[in-house]
Amino acid sequence: MKKNSSWLIALCAGLCGMYATTGLAQDGGLYEDVPDPSASFVRVVAAAPTNAVIDTKTFDQLDGGISGYVVVAKPGEIKLVTGVDDATVKVEAGKYYSYIVGADGTKTLVPEDITSNPAQAVISFFNLSDLPKVDLYVPAAKAVALPGVPMNGAANVALKAPLTLDFEVRDGDKVLASLPAVDLQRRGGVAIVLRGSAGKYTVAGSNSTLAN
Repeated sequence: MKKNSSWLIALCAGLCGMYATTGLAQDGGLYEDVPDPSASFVRVVAAAPTNAVIDTKTFDQLDGGISGYVVVAKPGEIKLVTGVDDATVKVEAGKYYSYIVGADGTKTLVPEDITSNPAQAVISFFNLSDLPKVDLYVPAAKAVALPGVPMNGAANVALKAPLTLDFEVRDGDKVLASLPAVDLQRRGGVAIVLRGSAGKYTVAGSNSTLAN
């Protein structure tokens, strides 16, 4: 994961005044009000719909390719199943992870750099396309929020919230896909996923949540 940069935090402080929603008490609560801060939190992010098992939690079908975070009460080695493949991974207490399943079958457990600042929201961006790297761009700021995210890789950044922003995924100056009006909530998060190949790309966003 790439660390937050000071220029982006300053940028978003300015944007917050432009785009803040009227509900200043708007909170996500995911990354602070967790049931057990000593647990691990693990989710699956896949390029295509799949079934998954995280520790003891079963997902019959991930229609959007993203599960909620499963609360792992006993951090250490856990079992992950996606499709017909299984793996054993090691997770640490108090940490968040995404298990990425790429379109080419590549599987990677990625630790997430999660902020606990109650005035911020976390954007997690996943490049599950066939492109070697892409940028997550904020048109309103005319600036790249997350540069050079590699294929089957991920990065995140904390932005001031509440805030509503449009995002674009770019390859250099070329806009590959757009995601309008993303609502960011304080202490919450949004996962943005780029998928596709051979010049045809889609981007989708969903709130980061705990699995039921």
